[in-house]
Amino acid sequence: MTHDGIPDHVTLGFAESWVRPRLSDKRFNHSAGVAQVAGRIAHKCGCDVFLAELGGWLHDCCKEVKDKNLVAMAQDFNLPLDPILKKHGHLLHGPVGAEVSKRELSLGHEELYNAIAEHTLGAVPMTQLSKVVFLADCLEESRPKSYTHPIWKALDIDGACNLDAALLVAANEGLKYLIEDNKPIHPRSIEMRNYYLNAV
Repeated sequence: MTHDGIPDHVTLGFAESWVRPRLSDKRFNHSAGVAQVAGRIAHKCGCDVFLAELGGWLHDCCKEVKDKNLVAMAQDFNLPLDPILKKHGHLLHGPVGAEVSKRELSLGHEELYNAIAEHTLGAVPMTQLSKVVFLADCLEESRPKSYTHPIWKALDIDGACNLDAALLVAANEGLKYLIEDNKPIHPRSIEMRNYYLNAV
């Protein structure tokens, strides 16, 4: 099956080999797990399984780039920056990773680009693919069960696939962690939480 904007050579195996030298063993294993969970959620929810798994493989391709370098790359790519992003450059690994994937792999698929870019802070609104990759990143098996269990429960309400309910729970759990750990909260995370609170 072909996908507009994705070159034929960009298979899941190719994506795996492309991210391998960019990531530590721990981060590579996480990405493999996210791809697997993304495929599982996509199959259940009627989303494109290939795109979901591809997004899982690519989502953290710039996760281990240093903060200052992520800020510099974002500036080079003319990506939107605000004071929080400039000070906490790790939050840019999604948008920068989307841009690097686009340029180095000749990707022209907007939904895939957005799914990679939005997987950390979310967005308002999000496509089904973005929701799947965001949730897969939250639900990868190395995450604490105390964090993942409520999200899985919300996703599977009465046997249905409720992406919005799961996103709300994931946002709430993420905000709790940031507050407890005294970390900064980007306004986009709050905006996303409130949006899906209203949607649910």
